[in-house]
Amino acid sequence: MRTLLATLSALLLVPVLAGIAHAYDKIAEAAPVTMVESPGGEGEVRARLVLGTVTAGTSHNLRSEIEVGDGRVDGAVSAIAIGHKITCQPVGGTTLPNTATQHGQIWSGQNLLHGGGRVTLVVRMLFKPATTGNYECLLRAYVLDGYAAGQPGQPGRETARLYSGFIGDIDGAIDPEGFAQTFGSSQNTFLGMDAPGKQVNPVDYTPLPGATRFLATTDLFATSCYGNGGNACPDGTTYPGKANTAMVRFRTVATPSSAAPGCVAQATPSETAAVSGNLHHLRLLGQLTVTQPASGCGTWRINAFVQDNGGTLPFVIHGNPYSVTYARPPV
Repeated sequence: MRTLLATLSALLLVPVLAGIAHAYDKIAEAAPVTMVESPGGEGEVRARLVLGTVTAGTSHNLRSEIEVGDGRVDGAVSAIAIGHKITCQPVGGTTLPNTATQHGQIWSGQNLLHGGGRVTLVVRMLFKPATTGNYECLLRAYVLDGYAAGQPGQPGRETARLYSGFIGDIDGAIDPEGFAQTFGSSQNTFLGMDAPGKQVNPVDYTPLPGATRFLATTDLFATSCYGNGGNACPDGTTYPGKANTAMVRFRTVATPSSAAPGCVAQATPSETAAVSGNLHHLRLLGQLTVTQPASGCGTWRINAFVQDNGGTLPFVIHGNPYSVTYARPPV
């Protein structure tokens, strides 16, 4: 039965893990494996998606999911840090950085907590090369760090199970005029407890002529701040203890430049995510289908709005290469 399900999944190009209704244009799946900590590097490659020739300035909407769990130290159930990335490169080459003219990688991850069970992690982005070439994009999933760090050749004592995973190209090439994307700056945005909310990671997008809807995505990476700070939180400040929790309220917002009839600001309902000191990092996924009259609404400003919602820890929203905002035609 397992072989039959795997065959059907491959034929339909619909990963069982994702639960997505549509087929992917291309997909590569990761094999289940027990991941062992390893020192340094970009993280182990678990699946390799060959895109073929990609024209400069076009983009491919990539999505990766992994299901991970069973974090252990020396065989005992424990909190373990997991890294999850998409990195793109010329075939056989090296990872492309995010610059003004190319978008080549997105980073994420999360702690597996003691007794927390399996966790599904998601990253997505638009891959955009600066030059035409033959490209591949890699799913990297790994135990982030631990006892074996800096000890090459020695087996790690931290492990976690990768149960399944994939990286997929949702619908092939998107023309340059059809999308906009930003990873923001490399600076983090700090949000204190009870402080006013902030608009983060804005990008401007003009839909294609005649378009009546488009898709706006604001994915953020949040880190709670505790103790003496560091790990992305401002240094030199004493925060509440690790047992506390940041409560992160967020939503995706789209605001038109035109006030013509039918041109109105739109937003997703606010959501609140708990990021405890132990969890420490959490990816916040935001997506909105924006509607407009066929005559258009000029240029839209897409951003996330983020605010403390009664938490007992402050938090930061990471910039490049962890958080991303993009807009594109609907799938």
